[in-house]
Amino acid sequence: MAELQTLNQKVPISIVIIAKNEEAKIAECLESVTWAKEIVVIDDVSTDRTVEIVKRYTDKVFTRKMEIEGVQRNFSIEKATQEWILSIDADERVSPELAVNIAQAVSKNDSEISAYAIPVKTFIGKRWIAHSGYYPATKMRMFRKNKFRYEEVAVHPRALLDGKREFLKGDIIHYGFKDLAHFINKLNVQTTQEAEKWILDGRKVGLFNSLRKTIDRFSRNYFGKKGYKDGFLGFMMCFFHGLYQILSYSKYWEMKKMSSVDSRQSAESSRQKAVDSNRSAKPRKVIFLDRDGVINQDLIGDYIKHPDEWKFIDGTIDAMQRLRDTGYEMVVISNQAGIGDGEFTEKQLNAVTEHMQSELKKNGIHIKHIYYCLHGKSQICNCRKPKPGLFEQASLNLKFDKVETCFVGDKVSDVEAGRAFGLKTIFVLTGHGQNEVKKFNAANKPDHVFANLKEAVDYLLK
Repeated sequence: MAELQTLNQKVPISIVIIAKNEEAKIAECLESVTWAKEIVVIDDVSTDRTVEIVKRYTDKVFTRKMEIEGVQRNFSIEKATQEWILSIDADERVSPELAVNIAQAVSKNDSEISAYAIPVKTFIGKRWIAHSGYYPATKMRMFRKNKFRYEEVAVHPRALLDGKREFLKGDIIHYGFKDLAHFINKLNVQTTQEAEKWILDGRKVGLFNSLRKTIDRFSRNYFGKKGYKDGFLGFMMCFFHGLYQILSYSKYWEMKKMSSVDSRQSAESSRQKAVDSNRSAKPRKVIFLDRDGVINQDLIGDYIKHPDEWKFIDGTIDAMQRLRDTGYEMVVISNQAGIGDGEFTEKQLNAVTEHMQSELKKNGIHIKHIYYCLHGKSQICNCRKPKPGLFEQASLNLKFDKVETCFVGDKVSDVEAGRAFGLKTIFVLTGHGQNEVKKFNAANKPDHVFANLKEAVDYLLK
């Protein structure tokens, strides 16, 4: 750390940390980042001395109950004020070598780079797991604020990046488990959350595939990633890594087969508090928008697979600016069956989404909530329209009055999904609209029909 101490000013980066009841670990974590210009801590309603300890290091402490991990992490990013952000947990430390390399990267500020992946060095007690897939196990932890967000899910949120990633030397030291019992307890919690996620997503999971993944994960980590070099502990870590899949499946099976009522309650339990907390909040003005054919021109018969294929429908930007200016929260709900059917990849979808957000940002617009169904057309799920699963996911994060909320789409399935969730429905004649409008009858017709989103917004705001 000597090199850092010679700096005349602190490194212009925000350190963001989420914590709950971490009085035993938080001080060492904060000590390892005192060289940073800003430290932001989001406390999950701790009942110990966590907040008291944090206030010795920073006044940027915010209390917020965590219901969904991805939402909590995005909240921490919103509270940061620096262009560059380093995201760590309370049980992690920044090594001196990494601190120096972070300072150099921030100073260089290469405009071509939007994020850095950093090796994570995991310990169980005092034992470093040097192999078994646990090291270097690089994770994207340092990023530009306006180029990065987390997927808003409860377990293992993915990192969504707009731009190029590079790698930094030096480690994040992770003291995540005091012993094997602690690790097993956490494995138990995470596999329950994974099973619940499968239920909520309507995912179809089979025993054979779960067994195959269990064996494959153990083999790849024990042999391919040399877990045998970590001795008996390495064997157990590889065993647990494989066990994750079959444990998750076992709980999924139990939820599905043993008690359908209890399983639904269990699948909702980890998120129910999010709904309860929203009940006391003031309802927002929310409008749900289908993507292809409503916001952008649809490639009829194909998918938008590349940013170059993206083109806004005339008048859409103006309409969305007016929605923004009148306080509407815009939420995108879109089927992307091409992912599940193998037509294009999730990486390509993310690139298109990032391009959309980038173009909207140029016009002062940001869509905070985007929900995609990635299942193929023949797959069984609850999130593919005309089913209302994506709206149900959105309702966990947003408080709104269904009676006053609209869904704008260009297909019959959009109208059916909106109606199934209890929303007003607006049909537009862009995209598939000209052909789909012929399919309506008295039983399934939308509440309103307009030429495009601009005319729909004219109506809503008049």
